[in-house]
Amino acid sequence: MNDKAGHKVITLLFGIVVALFLGGLIILSFFNHASADDYFALQNEQQYGILGFQQFVYLHWGGRYFSNLIAALFSSNAFLLRHYHLHTILLILATILATYSLISSISEYIINKSVGKKEQIILSLLITVNFFVAYPELSTSLFWFSSAVTYQTSVILLMLLMSVTLKYLNTPIASKINYWYLLLIVLLVIAINGSNEVSALLGGMMLIVLLIANKKKYQEKKMGVLLVTIVYTACLLALIVAPGNRERMNVLDGKNLNILLSVASSFYRVFIIYWHIFLSPLCWVTLAAIFLYANHIRTKIFLLQHHKANLNTILLLMGIWSIMLLMVLIPILLISNGSIPDRALNVLSAATIIVLIMTAFYMGLCIKNKNVRELLSHKQLQYTLAVSVLICVIANNSSKEIASSLIAAKTYHQVLKERETMLQQSYDNRFDTISLPSIDMAMETALKLKGGNQKATLKEWMQKKPSLLFISDDMATEGSRKVLQEYYQIKLIKRSSENK
Repeated sequence: MNDKAGHKVITLLFGIVVALFLGGLIILSFFNHASADDYFALQNEQQYGILGFQQFVYLHWGGRYFSNLIAALFSSNAFLLRHYHLHTILLILATILATYSLISSISEYIINKSVGKKEQIILSLLITVNFFVAYPELSTSLFWFSSAVTYQTSVILLMLLMSVTLKYLNTPIASKINYWYLLLIVLLVIAINGSNEVSALLGGMMLIVLLIANKKKYQEKKMGVLLVTIVYTACLLALIVAPGNRERMNVLDGKNLNILLSVASSFYRVFIIYWHIFLSPLCWVTLAAIFLYANHIRTKIFLLQHHKANLNTILLLMGIWSIMLLMVLIPILLISNGSIPDRALNVLSAATIIVLIMTAFYMGLCIKNKNVRELLSHKQLQYTLAVSVLICVIANNSSKEIASSLIAAKTYHQVLKERETMLQQSYDNRFDTISLPSIDMAMETALKLKGGNQKATLKEWMQKKPSLLFISDDMATEGSRKVLQEYYQIKLIKRSSENK
């Protein structure tokens, strides 16, 4: 097999394994169902309307005005219940496109257009898979609507912000498109600061880093920078001072402030981010591939090829990035008394993966050792590394979760569909009381009714709740049942076991 044919085969296989991974996530989305927090949005949009919903949440729950707007739009006319799969598909596609946009901007404005379109597409897909493999909580990043529109949306927006900012800083001020870039930056800042506190603080720091790196262009763009600064500050204040934040913290986090606990919790969260990333073999193989690829194309990049770097450079870069993570986490954890959900760390994990990949690329450019270049020239190494990437895309914990969730997804979907049907019938027939089984009991009953000759092991797998789809059982707590009661206008919803 010649080199050209070999590269085609590897590219085809890469497309297949990525399609299997992402396709599994998309297939799962069609078996997904809303949970109590989603019904909270549905019920309040139904009661107050889209604008009234914004006012109610801002005053009584939190200042995340952009996430709340998306929730209200999806909840309008119960659209979310009928198309609960849609947000997952849109988020996956948008993540790929946003990653591609960022890589394209970096290639065009920083590394002398040295990365071709084909390579940009491959890198976009590979980085996207790395996100979903290394997230502390994959399920809430894509499948739980209330969380996904809050955190994964902000990951997408942050990448777009960096991409558009690079374009703005490198476009002549006299160009008409320059003003469109500035408008996009302003809109993205408004959206990011209205998504969640983590992305708001992280976005501000990333903008500062980009301005420092492009300080020579600051003078000619200072009016645009001033406008973005004013908008950023105003939107951050709107997020922070929302009356609903105080009410939510009183309900969820208590009133006592423990500074030591909050700071210690910040360091622990940084450790968790790195732990999940470095636990992934795909991350290590990706970084090695990026390093060698950068070394291979270093002669095309005039801006950086004369830089020198060593182990201390890596430690310095990662030390600075870790400090930035702490600067994001400490204020949030101080306010929340050391409490932050793991799903919020998904945003920081995605940013950390991008920083690690950029560090690996930079180190590859700086290494001038002939032995490295000679090593890279060996086709056996190239194919070995490529096959390792293919294996790691498939062989990881997220792939295992996808496979196990797919096995149980049909039964889970049947049970939740029956529950929703019973709730809707109770609403239509104006029943005062309804008794519903837990998901565990309903899945066990459904499998017994199916019968069949499945082996015991397969039945056990089919009876387990799919980890990527299951967030919580709405029958498990009184609060969740109350949300369903209000939405379906039923006086009392009981668990079937309560009648036994």
